[in-house]
Amino acid sequence: MTQLSHLSAIEFRHDEGARLLEFWRAEYLEHGMEPQLPAPGMLVADAGFARVTVQVTGRACRIEVACADASMLPDFRTGISAHMEEFDASLPPLTWSGVGESGALPPTLAAGEVAGCAPLGDSWWRMRIKLSPEGYARFASDEHWHFRLLRPVQAGRAPVWPRLDETGVIRWPEGDDKLSDRVFTTRLCHPEYHSLTFDIFRHPGGPTCDWAETVPVGQTVGLMGPGGRTGPEPDEAGGDLLVGGDETSAPAILRALQTMPPETRGKVTLLVGSKADIHMPDHYPPSCNITWLFRSDGATEQDLVSHVRDGLAGCPADTRLWFAASKQSARDLRTYATEDARLPKAQVHSVGYWA
Repeated sequence: MTQLSHLSAIEFRHDEGARLLEFWRAEYLEHGMEPQLPAPGMLVADAGFARVTVQVTGRACRIEVACADASMLPDFRTGISAHMEEFDASLPPLTWSGVGESGALPPTLAAGEVAGCAPLGDSWWRMRIKLSPEGYARFASDEHWHFRLLRPVQAGRAPVWPRLDETGVIRWPEGDDKLSDRVFTTRLCHPEYHSLTFDIFRHPGGPTCDWAETVPVGQTVGLMGPGGRTGPEPDEAGGDLLVGGDETSAPAILRALQTMPPETRGKVTLLVGSKADIHMPDHYPPSCNITWLFRSDGATEQDLVSHVRDGLAGCPADTRLWFAASKQSARDLRTYATEDARLPKAQVHSVGYWA
C-alpha cells in the first residue's frame, strides 16, 4: 500500500458546511471517483497516490491533501483552491500549511523541446517532446501516464513559466504571457532520446490542434505532472471489462490495453475518424475484443453509447465499465450502468473528456 506521508491542509469557517460536502461529492463523481463517508461530516477521495479529505464540524471546515510524492502537493492545492473559488467567491485567500518558497517554479514543471510532429491517421497529430535526463526520468512513468502541456498562447513568444505564491498555490502568467494548458496521455517512452510521444486529437479550431498544424519542431514547451493513470484496468478478481471511448480518450485506452495481464477479458469499442485511425497496441490481451466505429461511415457518438449499452445488457455482476467521451454521454451512461444495469458504483468509471 502506497504511503501518503506528505500532507498539506487549509482551514476556514463557513456557514454552509453541508453544501461544501455536497459540492465536493459532486466534483469527485464527475471525475469518476466514488467518495467514501467514513464519519459524519467527512468526505474522502482516494486515488492511491493521493488522498483528499474534506471535514466539516459545525462552521469549522478543513481540507487536507495527502500525497506519496511531495512535489505533487502544489498541483493539488492549486486545483482545490480554484474549486473553492467556484464554491464561494467571497472566501478570503486560503493559505495552505507546509508552503515552500514564494516565487519558486512548481516542482512538477519540466521544460522540453518539440522534437517531432506528424499526422497519425486522420484523427491525431503524433508529437514527440525531448526532455533533460532528469525530466525524462520523472515523466517516463508506468504509474502516471498523464501530463499537462504548457506553451505560450501568443505565437512566437518566449514562455514565462508559472510560479508558487505565498499561499502555496501556482500562479499562472497572464496577458501577453498567458499559457495554453491541456492534458495529454503519454503513449510511448524513448529512453535512448529522453523523449515522450503523445497524440493530439485533430479538430479544426482546437488551439492545440491548430498549433500542431504548424509543425512546431524546435519550440520550447513545458510539461507539468505526471499525474494519474486514468484508463481501464481489470479487476483482480477477474471480472470482464467493458470499455468505450472516442478520439479524445483512445490514447489512454490503447495505452491501458498494452499494460493489461494477458488473461484479461473484455469488449472495447472505439469511435474514430476512419480506417486510417486503426492503430493497434503492440500487444494486448487476446480475449479483449476491439470494435472500431468510423465517422467516415456515418458513425456518431450515439452509436458508441449504444454499443456500450448493448454490452451492459445482461452483463455479469462483476463487469467493470470504463467510458470516456462527452460529458453528457458519460453522465447518461453512468446513470444507465448503475440504475438500469445495476452495476455497483465502484465498478463504473464514466467521465467526460470534453463538453
